[in-house]
Amino acid sequence: MLKKFLAALLLFAASHAPLAFAEDTTPCPKGLICASAPQSVADAMMVAGYRAKMSTDDLGDPKISSAAAGYDFSIFFYGCKEHVRCDSLQFNITFTDDGKNTIALANDWNKKKWFAQMALLDDKRLEVRYDLATIGGVNQANFADVMAWWETTLGGLNAYFKEQDAAAKPGS
Repeated sequence: MLKKFLAALLLFAASHAPLAFAEDTTPCPKGLICASAPQSVADAMMVAGYRAKMSTDDLGDPKISSAAAGYDFSIFFYGCKEHVRCDSLQFNITFTDDGKNTIALANDWNKKKWFAQMALLDDKRLEVRYDLATIGGVNQANFADVMAWWETTLGGLNAYFKEQDAAAKPGS
């Protein structure tokens, strides 16, 4: 009886404990890139040779639209407090349902790829995303490397989709 009580107490305490999330409460350090300073992200993208069109998402949080490797993509800002003071970025591309989007396709990608995850959404759209926390700031060299990895990921998508199409055809 005591074991059950202690187990229940532990479960209750664990489920009601505050989560340990860092919050970016200080201004973005000069010369660094921070989600809390969306223009610093856009500027860093342009320095790295990408276009960066600032807007807002459906919730009113910052969003940047850009392109690489023949694909348009978005950068969403997360962890925002009142649409400012964001703490992370998500590089994101979504593909409409072409009848070939499956959990197996996403799982296969996730087994083979290192940085970006693929997910099948409820409406059968396929989403590829790469997350980056920026609390304390990211330097230009690191951010340029993130952009290069994202472009490599996007470039690999076309080859991956072609590989999957070839594997689905008889005799291949």
